[in-house]
Amino acid sequence: MKGNNNRYDDEFKTSAVKMVVEKGRPIGAVAKDLGISEPALRRWIKLNTEPEDATSKKLAELEAENKRLKKELEDAKDTVNILKKSVAIFVKP
Repeated sequence: MKGNNNRYDDEFKTSAVKMVVEKGRPIGAVAKDLGISEPALRRWIKLNTEPEDATSKKLAELEAENKRLKKELEDAKDTVNILKKSVAIFVKP
């Protein structure tokens, strides 16, 4: 099917992009699982996530930072819980 730019429908492309963008899966793994090329998937991601203007771009950056910070907070909470449990083991009342 060389030369056919409509090999995959929009729903397929959107699902592939969501696997990477929303679920955080690696591009290489998603591309391999779906039988598509990494460059094609990268192109779809860029087309589907590219902000139209400065406000949208800033909003996208803030959303990405918010997601990163939430993950950091979750990791920190997990660490604190583990430390609390280990202290309870070593400190007997």
